Amino acid sequence: MFGLAMTVFISWTAMFWPNGKHGYGPPALTEVGLSKTADGHRIWRISEGHNAWHHVVDYWFNQISGMAVMIPIADYEAQKVDLESLPRHLRPHSLDDLTMQSWYREVGWPMKALTCSIHWKTQVKNADILYTVGGGVQLPRDKEFQPRALPLTPLWPGLAVNTMSFAGAWLLLGWGGRSARRALRARAGCCAHCGYPRTGLPEGSVCPECGQ
Repeated sequence: MFGLAMTVFISWTAMFWPNGKHGYGPPALTEVGLSKTADGHRIWRISEGHNAWHHVVDYWFNQISGMAVMIPIADYEAQKVDLESLPRHLRPHSLDDLTMQSWYREVGWPMKALTCSIHWKTQVKNADILYTVGGGVQLPRDKEFQPRALPLTPLWPGLAVNTMSFAGAWLLLGWGGRSARRALRARAGCCAHCGYPRTGLPEGSVCPECGQ
């Protein structure tokens, strides 16, 4: 339980830190490429960002002030990316399902353990945008209108490894603490198990307090 709790705690913390001008998590500044919808009418720009415990893939409809940006065919072909090359949990079923901008996130340490997606759906005015969350819990936006969510979809290999790692560390810490306490008690001439003074007792005799 401790291992699982630590895994979830670290994953959820990763969703909200750092929080900068690019929103939550690492800024998605590394270009992945471009991809078109099935009808070829909309071009999506895909970028990503990394840090030790957070990976985000950003899908942005290539537009300025609501107007689609036209890209020469040669430039598109040079930057085109096959969505199938991205992990299944970091891409949509279809680009037609996206509206304006979406983030697919995987979080956790030492391995990524949880994932979710955040989708801006409707722009009410300026930065006031309604959004939905897939594979997680939607939270109220912050004062800067940045969308927030808690991921709930497990990435099973990472979830298992992280849980066992933290559980093992907890058990090792507990065993090490007990061993050190017993050694200190014995060095002070006390019972290693309960700490009762053994002064005057024959060596090797049982403790009169606890029977050990």
